[in-house]
Amino acid sequence: MDAREAVAAALRRELRSRLGLLGTPLQILAEDVLGEEDERIDWVAVEPDGRLCVVLLAHAAGGERLLASGLAQRAWMQARIPDWQQLVPGLGVRADLRPHLLLLAPDFSRVARRAAREADPDGLRLARYRWDRVGGETRLIVEPVDPIAPARATSGPRPSPPPLVSVFRSGLAESDFAGGRPERV
Repeated sequence: MDAREAVAAALRRELRSRLGLLGTPLQILAEDVLGEEDERIDWVAVEPDGRLCVVLLAHAAGGERLLASGLAQRAWMQARIPDWQQLVPGLGVRADLRPHLLLLAPDFSRVARRAAREADPDGLRLARYRWDRVGGETRLIVEPVDPIAPARATSGPRPSPPPLVSVFRSGLAESDFAGGRPERV
């Protein structure tokens, strides 16, 4: 194992032990699962309410590709919940709840954060990680990332949009045809 693989393995071990600290406690069911399009799902976990959680880890900042992959993997995993229930009946995984998605990366771009909010504001969580030296010791810092909040509405009521009026290329409006019947030719 070279130095890069050793660091990656240490990162996975440390992150695995801290996943439950990023919101809901998680029970890891599987690790390194082969998912959609032969891509790897880092962890599949179950939350206390029986909801699955799909966890993906990226080693580079940005997050757009991780988000796209995560949404695909979550849908793929949701379709396989009945298989998991059949294989392990006492697992307590609920098929009626859409799985959550937890994405871990060194950082997320503004575009990735906005896209995460738009894609699924309640079922998708982002967390960033970094190694930091604290008192001569290297520690892994993991913190949740808030998606970009929606734009705040201006004060006061919104103005009503103007009524829609169809205008044909000829310049005639629908009201010009209101009283007459179409002529047969």
